[in-house]
Amino acid sequence: MSFIAKCLEITEKSFEGAVTEAEEWSAHRHGAKLFMKLGIAYYAEQRLEGHHEPVERILNALDGHAAEHGETGLDHLRAAHEVLGREFAGEHHPDAIAEKEAAAADA
Repeated sequence: MSFIAKCLEITEKSFEGAVTEAEEWSAHRHGAKLFMKLGIAYYAEQRLEGHHEPVERILNALDGHAAEHGETGLDHLRAAHEVLGREFAGEHHPDAIAEKEAAAADA
């Protein structure tokens, strides 16, 4: 393989990798925007006498996004802990799991 052909191959692989990264970043950003819109719609429903339809519409969009791209990219239990407190996430929170594993190792 000539030097030029090798350079072209490396360039093509790098370009394909950059395109893949850009697509993943775009999907992550879209998911983050959907979560932000969900929070706004929920707040409007609860505090501003808004309708429930926008919340359902955004939840359906999130379900579609997750089906298309796999997970939404969030650690749901960690997010629940940060927003609602450890009591909500309970024994499934990463800190509780680590404490349980440490206690089992000590025993």
